[in-house]
Amino acid sequence: MAEFPEVPMAQEMSSIYSEAVEKKRQNLLETAKKYGLYAEQTLRCSQELDMLIIEIQEQHFPQPLRAQM
Repeated sequence: MAEFPEVPMAQEMSSIYSEAVEKKRQNLLETAKKYGLYAEQTLRCSQELDMLIIEIQEQHFPQPLRAQM
């Protein structure tokens, strides 16, 4: 039976991305508590989280699949 080495690598990458998103999300929550929801720092952090998520989606989900979401 053939092995699929891409699967462990994909799982490892998924874990790395999950950690990056969670770290940015935690930073967003801390920033919001410190400066308030509408502070420039909080909005900037929120935008950075959005961009990280979009980057991950573009790299790992095919275009037709994203269109169906």
